[in-house]
Amino acid sequence: MSKNLLSKFSSTKQERSGKTLDELMQAALIIAEEADFKNFNSRKLSKKSGYSLGTLVKRLGSVENIFLWAVKKIREKYSKEFVQQIKDIDKNLTLDAALESIVDKFFIIFKKVNPKTIQFFENRMFKKNGFVPDFYDYSDVGAIEWVTTAKNNKTNTFRQMSVDEAKILFKMNMTLIERPFVEGKAIAGTERHRKIIIENLRRLFKK
Repeated sequence: MSKNLLSKFSSTKQERSGKTLDELMQAALIIAEEADFKNFNSRKLSKKSGYSLGTLVKRLGSVENIFLWAVKKIREKYSKEFVQQIKDIDKNLTLDAALESIVDKFFIIFKKVNPKTIQFFENRMFKKNGFVPDFYDYSDVGAIEWVTTAKNNKTNTFRQMSVDEAKILFKMNMTLIERPFVEGKAIAGTERHRKIIIENLRRLFKK
């Protein structure tokens, strides 16, 4: 995702490496984790990091890039948590029980995120790079792990599938799960939303 942005930020880090930039990155991560996109600005970063506005300009150029980087890092962290949930599925757990557990944990993760923060990220990324083909590829790791988990399950309730099929289904279902949160829909995280997700996942993944 956004290789142009990441390579640009990586170049900046290499060219201007050192304690200052590392501390600015950590400050940006803290601000991003507070999930209030209104704080994604130079003054907030200056206050949180303890560095002057002049230092920010000198070290970063565009402050927006470091916040996009920070939101992406948090998104990657949540994706890893999701993959770990799949890895942790007990081999003797039925598909229905596994789906309910995963969706419930996913809701907990997404309720921590301010929808406007994700909207900020997506709008700025599209503005900078346009829509890139790999934008939703973050779900691929989860799909690969799912195939392994299904093969190892002992309940005979998981439908077996190829990695390619799992990747397609995961992209589709991540949209079903996360878009209502991202778009700030009233249904997001409700029992109705949960029921819709579980029923559709059951149709796709049950043997």
